Amino acid sequence: MDVVRNRSLDRGITLLDALARNGACSLGELHKSTGIAKSTIRRLLATMIDRQIVRRSLSDGKYRTNVSMPSGHIEAPTFEQMLMVDIAMPYLMELTKSVEWPSDLHLLEDDWMRIIDSTRPLSPFHLYRGQIDRKINQFGAAGGIACLSAMRDRKIAYRIERLGNHRIWGLARFSMLPEQFWQEIETARGRGYGARLHDYLGDTIIDDSLSAIAVPIIWRDRPVGAATMLWPRTYLSAEEFAESFLKPLNETAAAIMKELDAHDRKSVQGS
Repeated sequence: MDVVRNRSLDRGITLLDALARNGACSLGELHKSTGIAKSTIRRLLATMIDRQIVRRSLSDGKYRTNVSMPSGHIEAPTFEQMLMVDIAMPYLMELTKSVEWPSDLHLLEDDWMRIIDSTRPLSPFHLYRGQIDRKINQFGAAGGIACLSAMRDRKIAYRIERLGNHRIWGLARFSMLPEQFWQEIETARGRGYGARLHDYLGDTIIDDSLSAIAVPIIWRDRPVGAATMLWPRTYLSAEEFAESFLKPLNETAAAIMKELDAHDRKSVQGS
């Protein structure tokens, strides 16, 4: 029995399969791996982006899948995570256009933070290009400390204990005892933002030479990520930078959280 195939649907699934197997891809990489004409890929991707099945990251211009495929090894983000990205990035882009310093958007996951997108390409300051979907240590990164400081103490203690002496994702990476880290949490709570640990040089092969401050994004009464701002470490201390730029960063995070809450209210009203 002949099977009637929809050519456009088949090609769309082929693109999703390539993204699931290979991870982030440029237009040229998708063309090379699938053999589909670039004009067709553009048209199909535009539809999938509009339907939030695929996203194109601002930081590197590559396409990423938002859905899991049977043949893929790339873990797709949850609907809630992608909703936060869609809502947050326009505000972070406006922030960078206003203050010029770039922002990374961090997502909070169980064992680490994840850089999900960045406005670094929009900044006139040519900082180290962070890799999208990079996992970063939650105890060392500004975004991680911002999120942890917004949690209840028992949840922070659980994360510290669960990761134990892990040399990459735990406090052992910084030769830091839990009681020392609690001091960092109290400091972050007192000043209203998270800052990188002194010994944290980024999760890159070489020191990225950057400093960062971050504030949490609270949604549904829990921290789900963080909005950060970055600058060269030698330029200003975290305290000096925050004196000039914490206010617009807080205003941006507040606008993101307000829109996330508004989305939930509309969803309840429409159900």
